[in-house]
Amino acid sequence: MEILMMRLQLKKEKVNDFLREMILGAEGSVSLEPGCRRFDIIQDEEVKSNIALCAVYNDQDAIDDHLTKNHFIEWKNRTKDWIHKEPEVYNCKPVFPQKDAKWDSLQNDASISNAFVGGLYVIHAKLIIKEDKVDDFIEAITLDAIGSVNEEQGCLRFDVFRDKEKSNQLFLYEVYTNQSAFQYHTNTPHIKKWQETVKDWYDPNGENSVIKGKNIWPPDNWKWSSGNPVK
Repeated sequence: MEILMMRLQLKKEKVNDFLREMILGAEGSVSLEPGCRRFDIIQDEEVKSNIALCAVYNDQDAIDDHLTKNHFIEWKNRTKDWIHKEPEVYNCKPVFPQKDAKWDSLQNDASISNAFVGGLYVIHAKLIIKEDKVDDFIEAITLDAIGSVNEEQGCLRFDVFRDKEKSNQLFLYEVYTNQSAFQYHTNTPHIKKWQETVKDWYDPNGENSVIKGKNIWPPDNWKWSSGNPVK
């Protein structure tokens, strides 16, 4: 799998226009491109002009193919003046889950209506780790991720990705059924253990950042769960 983790800062007056066009582009990607498994759009709960994306592709060829599609080219041309600053784009590989995960978002028999929009709660976190502690951090966060998706009914995904260019830059992508489910997660024994274990492993010179908020697309009734992965 190839993962694109992206952050965008939009011009405030163009947020609604951008999201409308972004939804069309994302739907086109997962519906028309066999190599695109998901294209999630998240809006920050505090700064509405901050948008996060998580796109999952089978391989680099699928990404290259995406860049040639008319719906991508048209989206790029329509929205290029609506973005406040250069987007952050990170090419990543999955650390967890891997072999036994469910990646697809497309739900062919699910309708799109206001009844199924924006009910989930998503975490899109960038973490910079001390270089000599990356492997230890990955081991610790994998145990926390396994505990989250297997022991918490409200945790649909807990993906861990590693930047292909900066090996000490990791991303967490967590999806919960609602904000209460996330609050429950923050008080579980496995996250308490993880927090205590890794507290001194962050790079003091790194700029960690988290976008938290609702799903703009796909709708809640599409596929979000990664299953019960253990690897």
